[in-house]
Amino acid sequence: MLSITSPWFMIGLDLLMITYTLWVLSLGNKNKFHYGIGAGLLVWLLLLHLGLSTRSIFPETISGGAFLAVIVAAVGMVGALLLATSPIRTILLSLTQQQLLLLQGIRVFFGATFLMHASVGGMPLIFGIIDGWSHIAAGFFGLVAAFSVASNAEDATRRAWFANLFGLTDILVVASTLSLLILHEITPHGVMMYAVFLPAPLWLWFHLISIYKLVTDKGEEGKVCHT
Repeated sequence: MLSITSPWFMIGLDLLMITYTLWVLSLGNKNKFHYGIGAGLLVWLLLLHLGLSTRSIFPETISGGAFLAVIVAAVGMVGALLLATSPIRTILLSLTQQQLLLLQGIRVFFGATFLMHASVGGMPLIFGIIDGWSHIAAGFFGLVAAFSVASNAEDATRRAWFANLFGLTDILVVASTLSLLILHEITPHGVMMYAVFLPAPLWLWFHLISIYKLVTDKGEEGKVCHT
């Protein structure tokens, strides 16, 4: 039986996230499946797995502050890659507001996984409970906001702002507390890093792009995405 704290469980969760992301990207674009992006994400996951499984990405004794700096640098590198690669930048900036918000929905499964990890001692109990529920809430609020935008609800813009700000806060708080408070317990190469260094940077940039569109489009993005 596969343990829920096994790296393979987290790899499966990352694969689910990648598949879901590709599906959302295809909405409203004649259901075009972006195989190139999928291949890039799979290579990213493979390299991450090799680094974590061989414990070769970070020194085992890395400090919390240095680890947080690595996370920030990784997020910056992901953003630079997304925005500097013209085809990917074009795809991202052409996404509707509801697609950007819908991309956050998969976080509910990661939140549920962190709750399970906490329940079996795979991570500190209090951290796992808070992180689990905040991820579930972020995904849920993203789905609510996406539906509100798609249905042209009067308060769609307010809900989109709330979902984005809550989701961003969740990521920033988790990254900080993980690095500065519990890194010695979960270890720099623990299974949670499969979420920290693949889905989380993408979710953060999806939030930032969504906020950018809220500011520049002034709430006029609320067009239904035909699938």
